[in-house]
Amino acid sequence: MSYRLFGRFSVFFFVVALTTPVIGGNSKSNPFAQKKTAEALKIFEPPKIDGVLDDACWENARVADDFIQYAPYNGKPATLPTEVRILYDDKALYIGAMMYDPYPDSIYTELGKRDADRNIKADNFNVDINPFHDGVNGLTFKVSASGVQTDIKRSNAGRHGRDLNWDAVWYSAVKINDKGWVAEIKIPYSAIRFPKQTEPVWGINFWREIRRYQEYSSWNYVNREVGSSFNYMGNLVGIKSIDPPLRLSITPYVSGYLENHSDNHSWGTSYNGGLDLRYGINEGFTLDMTLIPDFGQVQSDDVVLNLSPFEIKYNEKRQFFTEGTELFNKGGIFYSRRIGSRPTRYNKAGDNLPATETVIDNPSETQLINATKVSGRNKHGLGIGVFNAVTSKMHAVIEDTETGKRRNVETQPYANYSLFVLDQSLKNNSFVSLVNTNVLRFAPRDEDNYTANVTATDFSLKNRNNLYSVSGQAALSQKYYDSLPAELGHRVFLRLGKTGGIFRAEYQTEMMSDTYDPNDMGFLRRNNYISNQVQFSYNMYKPKGIILSSRNELQFEYSKIYAPRVYSGFTASFNSFTRFTNYWYAGVNIGGAPFGRDDYFEPRVQGRYFHTDPGYLLSGWIATNRNKAVSTRIRARYGKEISDYGKYAAGFSISPTVRLNNRFQLSHDFSYDSRHNDIGYVGRNADKDSVFFGMRLNKSISNTLSASYVFTKDIYLTFRLRHYWSKVDYNGTYYLLELDGQLSKTKDFAGTRDINYNAFNIDMSYIWRFAPGSEMSLVWKNSIYNSGNNVTLGFMNNLTETLRAPQVNSFSLKILYYLDYQSLKRNES
Repeated sequence: MSYRLFGRFSVFFFVVALTTPVIGGNSKSNPFAQKKTAEALKIFEPPKIDGVLDDACWENARVADDFIQYAPYNGKPATLPTEVRILYDDKALYIGAMMYDPYPDSIYTELGKRDADRNIKADNFNVDINPFHDGVNGLTFKVSASGVQTDIKRSNAGRHGRDLNWDAVWYSAVKINDKGWVAEIKIPYSAIRFPKQTEPVWGINFWREIRRYQEYSSWNYVNREVGSSFNYMGNLVGIKSIDPPLRLSITPYVSGYLENHSDNHSWGTSYNGGLDLRYGINEGFTLDMTLIPDFGQVQSDDVVLNLSPFEIKYNEKRQFFTEGTELFNKGGIFYSRRIGSRPTRYNKAGDNLPATETVIDNPSETQLINATKVSGRNKHGLGIGVFNAVTSKMHAVIEDTETGKRRNVETQPYANYSLFVLDQSLKNNSFVSLVNTNVLRFAPRDEDNYTANVTATDFSLKNRNNLYSVSGQAALSQKYYDSLPAELGHRVFLRLGKTGGIFRAEYQTEMMSDTYDPNDMGFLRRNNYISNQVQFSYNMYKPKGIILSSRNELQFEYSKIYAPRVYSGFTASFNSFTRFTNYWYAGVNIGGAPFGRDDYFEPRVQGRYFHTDPGYLLSGWIATNRNKAVSTRIRARYGKEISDYGKYAAGFSISPTVRLNNRFQLSHDFSYDSRHNDIGYVGRNADKDSVFFGMRLNKSISNTLSASYVFTKDIYLTFRLRHYWSKVDYNGTYYLLELDGQLSKTKDFAGTRDINYNAFNIDMSYIWRFAPGSEMSLVWKNSIYNSGNNVTLGFMNNLTETLRAPQVNSFSLKILYYLDYQSLKRNES
């Protein structure tokens, strides 16, 4: 298939997409298209937040009711009635909700840790609120019938639409009575941002989940076929002339660590202290700062063996960098784990040392000194974000083994990381953004310590009924050196089509130069490619027979290398997801590369490529009803390359979960993956003319055991153990990569490349949230990382050897306390 033919097909597809009849999007024929309006009542004596709506102020508040189902029967009246009332004063917004239920003893009330969201078996009530009413951004405050709080920052822009790491300080109480259950909520203005207006109209919606019916209903109708829930907010009026108090809080912390290294039987202690500061510059903008942060208690990464030429991306778990970062994720050029990552010259610390010297200490993480972010949105819908972080100079310690003298070798200079973003909300839930990142290292600008700058734009434009859209990104990366020419690279991405309704069709294209590199402050697995993709999907939102809903997608992709402009691959895939009336879920994926691929990355030499033959991949999964005491999820996959090498891959996973009661939960995730007769890069000669590949068997087994016990909604114990084992067994057959991408057997490659890799981690934590925004955490972390070349061991012998390997045990106690200026002021008076 030629690139020109694919381009013509894409144009034909888009014409078809634009002329597809609109399904379910005509507001004139939709009785729910009109936004509802709720009115807040001004009060001067706040209600007591106790889960009982008996305060006099609730009696005069207007009722918001007549909820409408979102699922399973979108558009039908909710099964059970719900009534919501809204109050406000100069300090907070108050919401009282009465969820009627004729069978109060059937209300699900499983306990869970904070921000459990959908992972606990409990009925829920939540408030979606957007003071800017732009249909793009907003906040969710959710409380379960068991009192567990969840708060989420929401955005319709990009892939980071749900920020569960954002934690606000707000108050709630719930109570089950003979009529159902009550949720009473207080949201201080310090938890939200809003434009300064005399009589604003905020966006608001209320949701109720009846877990035993798997029913979600909302006050203002939300059409599942078009857009997201934040496009369908109702109006909140009545809030007049708010005089919000000063928003200022600090959260100081102290922490202590006791650490044991088994290889030298040493014990060490350390103590830390610092603070987080939050200051409301005005109603719409907030400054957040962390000074001398401590991230030692974050959960261990799920490290895997990487045989590919690409970097593996691990999730950010440090709270300051995960909280309220929706603005900073615009443009796709910010990856916060670059800040405080491995020093730039970590791997060069031992280069060119005399025979008598050795590296005795080489820190693998850069010390963060401070980080600051300012973000918010004004009354015109313009979002502004500024981020800055400073990291310390790092050194490796070199020791002379004869004299005992030690010296330091710099592995990274002081560095400054900054980001600036402008994001303008537009009508029809659209937006346009401009983003810039910069990394400045305070040292001569050489191949390791250059200055890096990336500028990007990001936009999404939708028509009035949100059925059609065009979105895209463009970016320019720049690297500057003292004695080398500057390096410039670019990326362009465009997507357009019918993105709402039952039938959807999209076309997207992306071009990335071979010099585009945002990785000093962003993350990019690979560059140097051109991709064209068409996608058709059919989604069923109305129940039919045993099917509650389904999503089905057909996709074709044609890709080329940017430099040189040559064919890389063509793939086709079909994906389907189905939810059944018994609340089971199932999915299937069928994909293939019918013409094979030319892989320009596996050889690790520019301009060389490895041709793979046609192949296919089949996978499927099924998940049982999560409301049951015992539930499970099973996956299976099989792939095969149609070639003389006999290459195939197979794997499966099973993840049972047992809820022993409303407090205690156990789960086990087991996965097994194998690649038979796999062929991959093993090395090259000094002049890089000869690139060698080897045939191998790669097997990986992962076991993760998780347990949690919730004493109360504010006190819980969690335990997580993970053992990952991967071994690579080369069968002695090696190949020379020819210039035409084919392989020929060779005996010129000597040596073994067998790998036996193990990662064993335990993370156990006891958390006590003893006051709003304050907590004490006691954590035990155990880590073992062991790599060798003995691939003959069975599972139990390998596990035994792993547990005998050097390991680190860390015990830590951390206490942080939230101090709010207004609370301190009231206490003084």
